[in-house]
This record gives sequence, structure tokens and C-alpha cells, in this order.
Amino acid sequence: MQKPKIKLNPLVAVWEYTLACDSKCIHCGSDAKLKRKNELTTLESLDLVDQIASLGFKQIILSGGEPTLRKDWIKIAERIKSKNIEFGVISNALRWNSETIDALYSLKPFSVGFSVDGEPELHDYLRGVQGSHKKVFDCIKQVKEKGMTVCVVTSVNKRNLEELPKIRNRMIVYGVDAWQIQTASPMGRMTQNKSLVLDSEDYYSLGKFIVETRRRLPQMNVQGGDCMGYFGDLEKKIRDRKWPGCMAGIEGIGIESDGTIKGCLSIRSQKAVEGNIREQTLESIWNNTHNFKYNREFKISSLKAECIGCYHGKECKGGCQSQSIAFFDEFNHAPYCFFRYEKIRKNGKTRTRN
Repeated sequence: MQKPKIKLNPLVAVWEYTLACDSKCIHCGSDAKLKRKNELTTLESLDLVDQIASLGFKQIILSGGEPTLRKDWIKIAERIKSKNIEFGVISNALRWNSETIDALYSLKPFSVGFSVDGEPELHDYLRGVQGSHKKVFDCIKQVKEKGMTVCVVTSVNKRNLEELPKIRNRMIVYGVDAWQIQTASPMGRMTQNKSLVLDSEDYYSLGKFIVETRRRLPQMNVQGGDCMGYFGDLEKKIRDRKWPGCMAGIEGIGIESDGTIKGCLSIRSQKAVEGNIREQTLESIWNNTHNFKYNREFKISSLKAECIGCYHGKECKGGCQSQSIAFFDEFNHAPYCFFRYEKIRKNGKTRTRN
């Protein structure tokens, strides 16, 4: 099979290990609740780890749903480590106990990720479980006491935007090592709560908050998610590297719990499905010259709507593909953009959009 002409650099595989979840987050893009009827078996999962390793991926992150609801997650993590791949996990920690934390400690993950979306009352409301805020910070404390690296992920909407400074203060108190700040997009259950989606003014304010936080907390690895940017005055200050364009299918891959392969788990559309490991090997999907076209075969003419004619279009590729799909059901046209916002303001115009 002819390989893609673009240079591939396999770095991170994010794996929705199960769609089952014991949270009820109103902003959940995956609409996670029950496991899929045909999730990969333990043997299939072990084999998939081997396939990921053979392609040279450097990290595997178990996500969900809630990945630790599957009883075999430790066995899969051990296989990941045996292949000299860095292992990470993202969890709500609701079912965690001392045995969970001891198991993680033995696995030596490069990062233990927790979702935090507000102070106690708002966090519990957004995540649909009373006491979830206390539980997650009890676990953060225990994980830090074990010397493991803690990353917090916050999905920002109109309800929790103003609470970010308070969340930041709590991050400092608990010694959180890294903080990824991203937006809640209108997909999954968030489609039922579109009034919470940030507008352009909110989005730019969030960008300024991230820049300020990075300046104030150099000891904490604070990053804007790939849904934040692009190429405006804030861009070079919001993350450690200039936005290279969406890397789905170039550096990253997303794996759904039934073996479906996408460039990014957050692209919630059949348009993003490239194959299934029950029907093809991961190598044949990854190296298929016809897959991941929105990034691998990007050209200026791929840009749509307000991205057409942009000076940064060739590099940017229209911003975050997940947001582009969530808002417009098409690639290469993200709704938010620092550069566009600044240009509009500079010309004396104001506009907000969802």
C-alpha cells in the first residue's frame, strides 16, 4: 500500500477504553453513560497495544467514559509499559480507592489526569454527582503524596468561566503539576445545553486568562487545548509551541472502545472514521494514503467560510477540526480564532458568534 506523502510523526494515541461512565456531565461531548455493546475484549485490547507500539507511538492515554470502570485496565496499562510506551490516564476518580492509587503508583504513569470543572457546588452540578468535587481532590492529594504527576483538565463554558481564578487558586494549594484548559463544544450532551457555549468575547477572555496564568505560574505546565488559538497576539503565549495546525492523523490518533479509529476522539462524526481494527490492522489504517484527508491532504482550497483567504490559512488549516465539525459539520473551518477576533476589533467592529 502506498504511504501518505506527508511526513507522519506518531506520538499520542488517546483511547476511549470504555464508553461506560459514572458521571453525568452536562457538557460531555461523548454522551458517555453505558458501555458500547461491542467493546474490545481484553485479548483484542492487548493486541491493539502491540499494534500501537509497532507503529512507534510514544504515549497511550486511557480515557473514556471512565476507563477504570473496566476491570482489565491495569492489565492493559502493564502491557503498555512493557512496550516502553508512556502510559497516562484521565479519570473522574469517583470509584477510586487506595488500591487504585497503589496500582497507578506501580505503573509509574507520566501523568494522572483528573477532570475539574469548578468549585464544589458548580463542579458537582456540571458533572451531575454530589460529592464528586471532594472525591476528586481527595484523590489528587493522595496521588501527589505518592509523587506522581497530576494534570487537571477543565472544560470551560459560560457557567464556570468566572470561576477559573478560584479553580486556579485551588490548583496551587494542591500542587497540581499541569492544567489543560479547553472549551466545551456543542456536541454530545452539550447539544442540549447550547446556551452554555462560549461566544467570541468569552473565548478571547479565556485566552487572556490562560496567558495570565502561564505568566503567574511558571512552575505549573498550563496549556490551552488545541481548541484554543490561533495566530493572534495571544497565540505565542498560550502554549509551548506555535499552533502547527491540527495534528489528528499526523501526530495523534483516537481509538473508540469498539476499535473504531479516528484522527482525534473529539471529532464526533462518522466523517472522521477511518476504519476499525477488527476489520483491518492499525498499520494499514494509519498508512492508508486515503485516510485522514482533512489534514494529510489539506490545501488552501480546503478552507471554508471566514477562513477563506486568511493569511495564516496554510499553517492553521482552519483551526480545531473537532470544533469545525461540532459547529458546522464540516472540516477546516473552526468558529473561534484569536487572529480573526483581533482583526475585527482593530477595524472597529464587534461581533459575537456561537
